[in-house]
Amino acid sequence: MLRFHGAWRITVVGTSADFDQRAVVRGAYGLRVLPGRVGATIVVDEESWTLFLEHHLWGRTWRPNLRTTPGPVTEHDGLRSRLLTSNDRHWPGKPLGYVNFVLRLEQSLGAPGSEVPLPWPSPPLPPSPGERGRAGR
Repeated sequence: MLRFHGAWRITVVGTSADFDQRAVVRGAYGLRVLPGRVGATIVVDEESWTLFLEHHLWGRTWRPNLRTTPGPVTEHDGLRSRLLTSNDRHWPGKPLGYVNFVLRLEQSLGAPGSEVPLPWPSPPLPPSPGERGRAGR
């Protein structure tokens, strides 16, 4: 579980999983689900909210992913950005650092050095060529 504050856009930028993936947002206004399809996007704008990454094991319920690793926060052209990588399960012989679900989180900023969010740029930004992945099942 990761905790966030304020308005963020979440975009699925990569998946290479055998199981369906999803991102689950829990906040004061309820639960929202982002399907694990490359290009799927959701905007969350709440004072405080949490993010969970999950996978759907065949014939079972949704389960939390084994490992979620937040990348460094970067700021460029008025956007604060961070990649989250995740591994759903560990299998014998599979490297522990294996990544099969990748999200990009972006927060629009005000003037340089300001923490005041601005409205989202329109239209939403497509994934950069280095962040593209194949669609999962």
